[in-house]
Amino acid sequence: PEAGWLSEETTDDPSRLDRRLVWIVDPIDGTRAFMAGSADWSVAIGLLLDGEPILGLVHAPAHAARYEAVRGGGATRDGAALSVSAREGLAGARIAGPVPLLERLERGGAAIARAPKVPSLALRLVRIAEGALDGGLVSTDARDWDIAAADLILREAGGELTRLDGARPRYNARDPVHGELAAASRGLHPRLLEAMTRARAARSR
Repeated sequence: PEAGWLSEETTDDPSRLDRRLVWIVDPIDGTRAFMAGSADWSVAIGLLLDGEPILGLVHAPAHAARYEAVRGGGATRDGAALSVSAREGLAGARIAGPVPLLERLERGGAAIARAPKVPSLALRLVRIAEGALDGGLVSTDARDWDIAAADLILREAGGELTRLDGARPRYNARDPVHGELAAASRGLHPRLLEAMTRARAARSR
C-alpha cells in the first residue's frame, strides 16, 4: 500500500516520484493488436524499487502464457525456467522490430533474419527472454509501462535491454518516456549495438 502507481490508463500522480516502491501497470500492451483480433497483446505488471524493476509479470491471455521474474530469482514461463538464445553473431539472427530500425541495422552490415514485428513491446521482449527471438529493437517513445516488467524478465533470463549507447533504462522519471532501445542475449547484445552505431556513423558521413 505504500507503493506509488504509474499506468497508461490512469492520471499520473506526481507523488510516485517520492516513493521507493512504484507499481508500473499496462492493462493492455498492444491495444491495436487486441482490437484487430490478434493474439499478440499482453498485460504487463512491474514493481520498481528505487527506479529498478524487482518484480515483473507479463501475461499473454490469448497465448495462455504467463512470464514472471523476481530480481535475483530467474525468469519463468508458466513455471518453467527461461533462457535466452545462445547465438552470439548477427548473421541469421532473428530480430524483431519496426522496419525502419531493421533497415538501419542492415545498413550497419548485419545480415539478419527479419522476424515479424510483435505489436506488444512487453511480449516482444519476453520472446527474446525465452529464445523465440534472438533480439529486438524498440523505436523511440516507449513508456515505462511498456517495458519495465519485461525488462526484468529478460535480464533474469540472461539478456539485456539498453539504450543504443549501452545504458540501461531508468524508470519512474518525471517523464517516463524512452528513446530507441535494443534487446538481445548478453552474448549478442554488443554486436547489435555495434551494428546500429556503424549505421548511424555511415548515415552522418
